[in-house]
Amino acid sequence: MEEIIWQDTFSVGVTEMDDQHKKLIAMINRLIIEQKTLTTPATLAGLLTEMVDYSREHFRAEEYLMSEYGYDKKDQQVKLHEEFIQKTMEFCSATEIGPNILSVALLEYLQTWLMDHILKEDMQYKLFFESKGVA
Repeated sequence: MEEIIWQDTFSVGVTEMDDQHKKLIAMINRLIIEQKTLTTPATLAGLLTEMVDYSREHFRAEEYLMSEYGYDKKDQQVKLHEEFIQKTMEFCSATEIGPNILSVALLEYLQTWLMDHILKEDMQYKLFFESKGVA
């Protein structure tokens, strides 16, 4: 699995959100690197926990911004955020299965979810925040 390279097409037009998305991508890339070195389940669990903690922080910031400006699809975003946290926590709990089998499924999930979420869900708020003068 190849690392994710940030592209301008990933930008949602809000600097804070873009910076946080870049950090999430960096965390996934770190997991990709660790997977290539056959890391231990404990290391993988630690990285996942760090990612979940940071994801919660990011989602809170994103949801706060949505609330502040009255974004009409906020509830849908909250639901998707909660599902992501739940699924990622399930992966954390399952790290004892073994790093090789689990990490492939985990990395595919994280990479697909984040890219789909940014490019489909988060892009929907790009014009909304732009119209509100949020950059």
